Amino acid sequence: MLSQPIRVAHLVSHPIPYFAPLYRELAVRPEIDLTVYFFSDSTVREFYSPEFGRTVRWDTPLLDGYRARFCPSATRTDVTNGFLLRPNWDIIREVESGQYDVIWVHGYAYLTIWFAAAAARACGAKLLIREDQTLLHRRPWYKWALKQVTLRALFSQASGLYVGEQNRRYFQHYGMPDERLFPARYCVDNRSFQEKACELAPRREDIRARFGVTDEAPVALFCGKFIEKKQPLLLLEAFEQVRRQQRCWLLMVGDGPLRPDAERLVKLRQIPNVLMPGFLSQTELPAAYTAADLFVLPSIRHETWGLVVNEAMNFSLPIVVSDKVGCAEDLVRPGWNGFVVAHYDVQRLAGAIATLVADGAVRRVFGARSLTLIRDYSIETCADGIVAACLAHRQRKHVVVRHPVPR
Repeated sequence: MLSQPIRVAHLVSHPIPYFAPLYRELAVRPEIDLTVYFFSDSTVREFYSPEFGRTVRWDTPLLDGYRARFCPSATRTDVTNGFLLRPNWDIIREVESGQYDVIWVHGYAYLTIWFAAAAARACGAKLLIREDQTLLHRRPWYKWALKQVTLRALFSQASGLYVGEQNRRYFQHYGMPDERLFPARYCVDNRSFQEKACELAPRREDIRARFGVTDEAPVALFCGKFIEKKQPLLLLEAFEQVRRQQRCWLLMVGDGPLRPDAERLVKLRQIPNVLMPGFLSQTELPAAYTAADLFVLPSIRHETWGLVVNEAMNFSLPIVVSDKVGCAEDLVRPGWNGFVVAHYDVQRLAGAIATLVADGAVRRVFGARSLTLIRDYSIETCADGIVAACLAHRQRKHVVVRHPVPR
């Protein structure tokens, strides 16, 4: 039995809806004492998202149920536009003087992270890095060379929390040994989504009607930003092929700079049964999953995971993703609960969608399997891995961790 909990400082860019349930779970774990430091408070109020092309206000609790800390610099910092060159010196000083046993950072795209890593080493704290990058996407040679030097140096003094199998290979590629890797797989609040699925299921017909679905034909759902990497235009081309042969619908939830192009393509080619309701908040999204019969994410690059796939699986949906989606290896078993297609192949994308549109029995079997599989990717299991990494510090030696893939 532990005499005192391990003191953990977690450094992350800004409050993120997907992360809040994990923090709440960790806050009740007796083995650790967690404080979350945010570099910016920009997302706790209305903010402008360039990728959505609009202002956004999250409508789920971001700060409830755990200890959060905003240092004065957080009110002057906006991290919603990417890399932050200016360090949060007040956070670095507080973490360095806070007598923390473990400093857990998310990513490495901020200078604050690098200075915090140095502070961890100076004060004898263990450094944990949770990062979601993969090797699925080619980088320019100069970025590859820079990463070979900088990441190997960073990873040499840290332990890694990997979010999936592709991400585990990324850590290994840059020198992280297996004995310093711990599973902390990307997850959503399964319990909340499944409760919502049960609540909304009896109203499915009405929900579909509100979106504009006028018959019982299957609905393929896309949920995300209308940006190049998500390939919404490629999806429209694939759907057009399917729609020529079979009665079906495409529900495209989201917004972004490519939405006008998508609307023009639908009008130019006269593609029927395409619905674009725009941006939906976190509390509104379950209605879209309820209306759907299958889920599609055809990203072309830098889709390091795809948490919308987790969400869709909680609604018992079969999944179609491209081979550039980071979660494909973990969450999609081809021919079992969905399909993985080449990111450039509109014909195969259309074929995968058509297969699911054509057969309701297959959709039901695949969807049930999705629901079974996603149970292994829970908030509780993710918290177990993070706690295990922290306990390795208490043992004053790194422990060997096996890496079973949930199957």
